[in-house]
Order: sequence, then structure tokens, then C-alpha cells
Amino acid sequence: MGAASSTSTDTSQAADVVISASTATSETVQAVRVGALVLYACALDDGADPHDCLPSGVLARLCSTRHFVVENCRSARRWLSRCGWPGALSEARMIEWNEHHAGRHALLAHYTAQVLGWLRSGHDVGLLSEAGVPAVADPGSLLVARVHEAGLQVVPLVGPSSLLLALMASGLNGQHFEFVGYLPVDADRRAAVLCALETRCRREGLSVVWIETPYRNDALLETALRCLQRDTLLTVASAIGTPEECIQRKSLADWARERWRPGKNPAVFVMGFAGQGFERVAAPPQRRRISRAAKS
Repeated sequence: MGAASSTSTDTSQAADVVISASTATSETVQAVRVGALVLYACALDDGADPHDCLPSGVLARLCSTRHFVVENCRSARRWLSRCGWPGALSEARMIEWNEHHAGRHALLAHYTAQVLGWLRSGHDVGLLSEAGVPAVADPGSLLVARVHEAGLQVVPLVGPSSLLLALMASGLNGQHFEFVGYLPVDADRRAAVLCALETRCRREGLSVVWIETPYRNDALLETALRCLQRDTLLTVASAIGTPEECIQRKSLADWARERWRPGKNPAVFVMGFAGQGFERVAAPPQRRRISRAAKS
């Protein structure tokens, strides 16, 4: 009986050790849990219903996020309210990160450290753009880079992108394209860049996508009319994703006769040539196998 009792006691103690080790492991896992930088898209139209442009799963995750990096706190809180974000909006922790901070290295370093601190404390941090997807033609790309450099997770979620929507609607080459951001402000440099891009489109068969500050849209189109070839195709997608959306694709010859202009609405431009992008990429030539007998 003594031996049996001793064995029972040892077994109980061993079980306690296992339970204790398991609890410690669980606590360790919880202690090292880190958050992710989650990239949330916003509607392209200020008046759009979030349920019409974002999947329910994305909205649910957005409503569970409490820490954000935004371009403007006021408009971000309005968007969260429309998305049904629970609780008082004043409880949402926000950092403003926008184009006005470019070059302010000490401030950006401070904000980066704050975001990394949130992530390492286990909080997801949502990155919000003013419209469309963040980190594409958007100052948030720098923060994404810093989070990667810190070895932490970045999670992009689906949402509307004016660039891809414009490319989809252009009928131009969608398997070989390049987004070049903004063109130069100076008229002469802008014309030179447009001519160089046109040459690449014709030579390489690619489509080129760019955007412009809205009040310069019409001036850019006039520059294109002066310097591009008449058979070049140009798609202008204006106010895309809004009730005022207008998407037109024309040759430069037809644009010269067209009275409509995008005006000061946000616009995406796509340039290319007809018939490009439909051919399958040719497979590399197969090397002939030479038998040993043939070699000898």
C-alpha cells in the first residue's frame, strides 16, 4: 500500500508539473502575441454606403479595431461612424500621417515608434486612406515599409481602387501596365514625359496609368492633345465610384473633337494602343535533347 500511495503521490505531482508547464506556456503565448498593421480601404465617394463597397468580413474587422493611422482624424471618424464602429468615436486612438509630414523625420520616427509600440502590445492598427486603398500613391506606404522592417505583420484587405477600376474599364492592356503616379507640374517637362511614355507604350505594348491633382486635369489633357500621336488611345476615368462617374476612351484625334473635360473631379488616366495585350505570351523555345549516341 505504501508503494502504491507513493506512486499515486508522484503521479499527482507530475500532473501538477504538467499543468503548471501548460499554463506557463499559454501565458507565454499570450504575452508574445503581437498585432498586425491592417490596410483598410475607404469608399471612393463620400456619400457611399460602406456596405456597398466593403465585404462584411472587412467591416467586422474594422469595427473591432481600436487603433488607427489616418490622413485626417475628423474625416476618419466620420467614416468609422458610417461603418457602424461601436462605442464613442473619441475612444478610437488615432495618429495623423499625411503628405504634410513629408521630410519631418523626427515626427515620423516618433509616430512610427508609437505604432510599433501598439503592435507589440498586441493591438491591431488600422491604416486608413482618405479614399480607396491605402499605401498606393499614398503617404501610408512609408509606414508599411517601417512595419515590415520591424518584422511585424502587414495585412491588406480588399476594397475599391480607382486605379484598377479605371484600368478595367479602359479596354487597354491589363496584363502589362505601369502606374507612374503624378506627372511633372512644369508644362514642358510634362510634355516630354508624356512623349517618352507614349514611345514606351508603342514599343513595349504596355498601358500606362497616372493620376493628377484635380485642378490640373484639363491642362494635362490639353498637353496630351498637343504632343501625342493621333492614334494614341487615352481613357479618362473621372469621379470613378461616385454618382458623377464618367469614363471615356478615345483616340487623341477624337479627344481633339470632344468638348467634355473631367474638370476638377478626381481622375485616372490610362494610355495605350489598340489591340495590345490579347496575345498569349510566347513560351520560351525548347532545347533539343541530344542523345548520347548522337553525341558520339
